[in-house]
Amino acid sequence: MARLKLAALQLGFQVGLFRLVRHAVRRRQAVILTFHRFSGNGEGHARGMPIQRFAESMEYLAQHYRVVSLRTIADELSRGEVRPCTVAVTVDDGYHEVFTLAAPVLQRYGVPASIFVISDFIDGRLWPWTDRFAFVFDRAPRERLTFSHGGSRHVLALDRDERRRQAPERWLEYAKTLSIEEREQLLEVLADAAGVSIPIAPPREYRPMTWAQLRALAAEGFDVGAHTRTHPILSRVTREQLRVEIEGCKEQMEQRLGCAVRHFAYPNGRREDYTADAVAAVARAGYAAAVTTVFGGNAPGISLFELRRVAAPPESLAAFARSVSGFDEIRMQVRRRSDRIPARIGFAGAGVVGRQGP
Repeated sequence: MARLKLAALQLGFQVGLFRLVRHAVRRRQAVILTFHRFSGNGEGHARGMPIQRFAESMEYLAQHYRVVSLRTIADELSRGEVRPCTVAVTVDDGYHEVFTLAAPVLQRYGVPASIFVISDFIDGRLWPWTDRFAFVFDRAPRERLTFSHGGSRHVLALDRDERRRQAPERWLEYAKTLSIEEREQLLEVLADAAGVSIPIAPPREYRPMTWAQLRALAAEGFDVGAHTRTHPILSRVTREQLRVEIEGCKEQMEQRLGCAVRHFAYPNGRREDYTADAVAAVARAGYAAAVTTVFGGNAPGISLFELRRVAAPPESLAAFARSVSGFDEIRMQVRRRSDRIPARIGFAGAGVVGRQGP
């Protein structure tokens, strides 16, 4: 089945299906793509997007889309003037390989980008908690991890690469539902169970960019935006913490960079990860626009402080073309509608009684 899906994907790409979809779906929608990590030439993280694939994707965008800055998209949306097939590129968190690997590719193809950074991470005060979770599972030497949490005993099998990848993903999602204090306690329990000592400073593969590198990118025309000070889930913090994370990040960045910081990205960014209070705090802090990770394109009328994004798939150029075209959005809409249609439809009358379900 997997091979059949891959073959269908490649065929759709080769015959121009995604080009047709693009012109239908993106006629009045602006797409904001999001990336995080990259790998290549001994840089970045092994699970990052291979830089050659990123280069192919940027070349594809430059050839087939109108690629503009996030500021341009926000300005056009505010006027209700979105032009067909308009795309912006964003990169979250601020890892070192954005400067060494991704930025040269973006410059090569003339692609503007917004780079959202965790300011305390850049400042050397913080190693993001999401990376510390990944580090524990990456370094866990045992085939099995046994620990107690929430009054229950948990046993995680880590004897295969797939399990080592899936285990942290599941626990990371769970950790996002916890308070900051509960999350740190869980991380300590996991590290103890794995026999892993978490260093204070991030190891080489997790290190951030420097302020000097960010200033250089800003001087080259890149938009450097805010991604909070410590990357908390904003729906789980107090109003005072909201102010520190949102206003404090902007103040810290503008002081370090010497230029205005106009745009904001919500950490994690799903609907359940931020609140109306967070949106109001972003507007109050003086940002011009903010991006979420809610999936989809952006049409006139959308709030500039809740712009949607599309996560760029790393698997292949065909998968990238499908995702940016809007094909995945059509598929999701069809699936939602089909879920609302009864599995069985009967007809009342003539002695026949309508029936739903098994």
